[in-house]
Parts: sequence; structure tokens; C-alpha cells
Amino acid sequence: MELKELFAENAAAKIWRVAVQLLKDQNNILDQYPETVPQTGKNAGKYATRDAEFWTCGFFPGSIYALLERSMKYPQHLHIPNTHRPRFQSELLQMGRTWAEPLYAMASRTDTHDMGFIIQPALQMDWELTGNTRSLQAVLTAAESLASRYDEKVKAIRSWDVAINKRYNYVDKDVDFLVIIDSMCNLDLLYYAGHHTSNQKLIDIATTHAHTVLKTVVRENFSTYHLVNFDAQTGAVKDKLTNQGYKDWSTWSRGQAWGILGYSQTYMWTRDPVFLHAATELANYFLARLEAFTCNCPYVPLWDFDAPVPLNQGELPLRDTSAGMIAANGLLLLHQVLRGQGEGSRYLAAAMRIASETIELSLSEDKASFAPMADGKDSLSVPGGSFDAILRNATACRNEDSLRQYWDHGLVYADYYFLEFGNKLIRMGLV
Repeated sequence: MELKELFAENAAAKIWRVAVQLLKDQNNILDQYPETVPQTGKNAGKYATRDAEFWTCGFFPGSIYALLERSMKYPQHLHIPNTHRPRFQSELLQMGRTWAEPLYAMASRTDTHDMGFIIQPALQMDWELTGNTRSLQAVLTAAESLASRYDEKVKAIRSWDVAINKRYNYVDKDVDFLVIIDSMCNLDLLYYAGHHTSNQKLIDIATTHAHTVLKTVVRENFSTYHLVNFDAQTGAVKDKLTNQGYKDWSTWSRGQAWGILGYSQTYMWTRDPVFLHAATELANYFLARLEAFTCNCPYVPLWDFDAPVPLNQGELPLRDTSAGMIAANGLLLLHQVLRGQGEGSRYLAAAMRIASETIELSLSEDKASFAPMADGKDSLSVPGGSFDAILRNATACRNEDSLRQYWDHGLVYADYYFLEFGNKLIRMGLV
């Protein structure tokens, strides 16, 4: 399988170019963070940004820190010109900290469940790579903020305060309690902080939430709903829905991927076989749906496994590369767990195939590289290109009732999980 693009100069150069350009565009005051790269239209190829408070804000700084980890710990896997290496390595930490600075203020937010996504990719890595205790404190504060959204009646952490689309309107927190499958990937923050501080309450909240999601959001066949609405007063399930998938009854591929990664992480913290069983069955369902797909590169998942596939010649099915790369990260963890128990695993080969076919189908043809330097004295620069993201063909939301639909684009967290997948391979000694 051809996986060299996971570690190619192109990835580092694109992240650097976007980091420099968006800082310049904002006069070095970051209140906008990259989210999607349209593939068509007047702004095609350039990152569209969202307010710094949006849930995806941690992924671009996290991508910088993914490169920093390679630079500091695995320089043989950071493929940039030798003339650029000293300057890149010396400036990368400062660039990461510049992009991460606004995240510190996010740690005390209690209005979102996305604290893991916001805080861990950059600030946890800053602590682990540099020993910056300010970053560790932000991680610990964020965990307490997340735990404040737990409700003992529901035995879950509230995911969203509101959910509004063309079909439903949940706005009263005293009546409705909304939980989404994505929430499984924020539990890692609670376990991490709980064990750092010997705070059993954080650990117990995470474990209880995982059991509740398994009973209510995961179906009997280990496919998943996206959203479950509980009665806020009694904890009873009121509605099982989708918000970003095709239909309430369908299986949104990114939701399934969040489940694979989240339950794999939860098992690694708890060693509870219930969670290992959940992770493997969620993975088995995901892979079975990929294997049943008959189009080119079937391991780049459809945006929803049950969405109609175009029958017209030349019309391509809508994919979601972010779903594939999130799932691939979870599959690597599953492989690591099973091999550690002396068992065989098909999950490594599946993860590698997802990455390989994602590169084949969706790696942007626009490649970036660093401009030449004279004796290493020039500033680092990357000539402009036609597409800011590493990957194409992600789908943030194609739900017909959504107030904002956008699909078939580059996506900041598709790129983050692409880089993180490469780092996991390195950590596991698989490359």
C-alpha cells in the first residue's frame, strides 16, 4: 500500500502555508479558525473559517502539534528539505503556541461538550511534548467544565443545549436532554484528567456516559443513531434521530466512526470487556458496509451508509473522508489492544486500506512544497497553491433538514486525523 503521502513534505508545507496566511489575514489576532475548503464556487480551494468558539477550533492547532511531535520525536518521518529542517523545527513550536493561545480561554466553557476536540489536539500535546504546566492546567480545567454537563437522572453528559432544524426545535434544557454519538470521543479528556488528578468522579462520569450511549445510541446490530433526546426530568428516551445523517433510521458514517474511536479509547482506559466488545462490533459493522460498496475505492466511506447512491453515469457517490480517517484511527487502537492480548486482528489491514484508498481517491492534486532557502537564512515560505487542505471529499452535513448543508470539500478534521493516523503508525512502530 502506498502510504508515503502520510509523511510527505506536501502535508507539512500545506499546514505551514495556511498557518502563516491566516495569521497574516487576521493581523496576528486569531478570532477565526479554518474549517472547510470548498471544491467549487468562487472561493474554491481556500479555507472558509468559523468563529474561534466553534467546536472545530482545536483541530488546526492540533495539526501543527502533530507535525511538532514528528519533528521532536521522530525526525526521520518529517520529510522536508534538509536546508529547511533547523528553521522549521525552531519555529514550529512558536507557531503551534500562537494558534493554540486562544484555546486556553476555552477551557472554562460549560456551554459545550466538545472540550476534548477543542483542548486535547493542541494543549494536551503541548504539555506532553514540552512540559508546559499551563497547558496541563487547561486540560484539567476543561475536564471539570465537561463534567459539569453530566446529569445523574439521565446518567449522561449533555451534548447540545439546543438542536434546531427544519423538522424539530429543541431549545428547552428543562425538557430535553440531547446526546450524540460524537460525545464518545470527548470522554478521553475525562479519563486523562481523572487519572492525572486521582479524581474518581471524572472517571466514573465518563464510564457511566459510555454505558448510557451503548444502551441508547448504539443499535442492537451495532449501527448507530446520531442523536438521542432524553426527557430531562426522568431520563427516559423520547426520540432517536439524526441531525447530520441521511435519515433517523440510517447510519451516518462519521457517527459510526466516532463510536469506533470513542469506545476503543474508553476500553483502553477502563479495560472493561463490554467496551471492547462494543468497539469491535462497531468496527465490524463499519467494515461490512465498506465491503458491500461496489464503487471505486470502497474503503472511502459514503457520507451515510444508507444514503442513495447515484445511478447516472458520471455522477459520483458522495463520500466523507473524515469518517474514514476517524475510523482508521480507531481501528489502529483496536489492533493495538488485540495484539497486546495475543490475539490476531484484521483491523490493521483495514485501517491501512482506508488510508491507502483515501490517498488514491481524495488526496488533493495540488501539492505544496517549501520555497528554496539560501543557506538556511531565508524565512520559511510556501508558494501559493490552488487547494488549502490535504484531503478532498469530506462531508460536514448533507442532512436535508439542516439549516446549513455543505458537502464534498476539504475539512480541517479530516486532515487532522490523517496526520494523527500517521503519528499513530509511528508510535506503534508500524512504519
